[in-house]
Amino acid sequence: MRRHGTMTREEACDMLWSLYLISGAPMYEAPDYDSVQPWPYKDERDNDIAAKSRVISALSIIDTKQISRNLGIHEQRLKHLHAAYAAAIIKRLKSLHLPDFGKKETALKDEIIRSHPANPDGNVIGSDIKDYEWTHRWNNLVTFSSRNSMYHSYVSKIMEKRFIPMLVKYFPDQAGEVVKYIRKAGYGDGEVLDLIDRTAGYNSNTAYLYQGKSGEEHRKKLQRKQSGE
Repeated sequence: MRRHGTMTREEACDMLWSLYLISGAPMYEAPDYDSVQPWPYKDERDNDIAAKSRVISALSIIDTKQISRNLGIHEQRLKHLHAAYAAAIIKRLKSLHLPDFGKKETALKDEIIRSHPANPDGNVIGSDIKDYEWTHRWNNLVTFSSRNSMYHSYVSKIMEKRFIPMLVKYFPDQAGEVVKYIRKAGYGDGEVLDLIDRTAGYNSNTAYLYQGKSGEEHRKKLQRKQSGE
């Protein structure tokens, strides 16, 4: 998409269909954290999450003017399509994240260690583990915890920072459209301005999103926070 030259109609169609299919593809059907079934995806732990993230990164750099000319459709339709793709991906990952899981992870690990037949006293176990069901249970807990953290980190560190600037670029002076897709991505009304703060921030390009009573109150609150009050 960054290469020189004009993308052909066929290339543009292939690209948009590929992004659509990756956006809608199911996540890994991973065993639950207390399962004794082996992890079914050899040497893969987060490729599904990373693929979703790459879709949003790709959408954020697509030249919608060029693609709309190639496909012969209105550019605004493409913008709405891209925003819907990105919102659906973020909503899906947010729904999978368990924010409080870390609080019980230590207890779960201790329970698994104590449950090993060769370790009745709960001491640390060496790497020579013969009990395969126990091993799968331990690995699934570690993998579940890792993926749970990745859901949050991919959304907060990558996807949000592509998504909000993309919406601002697509819908200048159309606060309703920006807020609509933020809600579609799974954010509540009370989260909208905080999300904009930590991604695009308040500036001349985003000032229209802070209009109205709630926006004014939020800006004052932000100013007080910045001044250390």
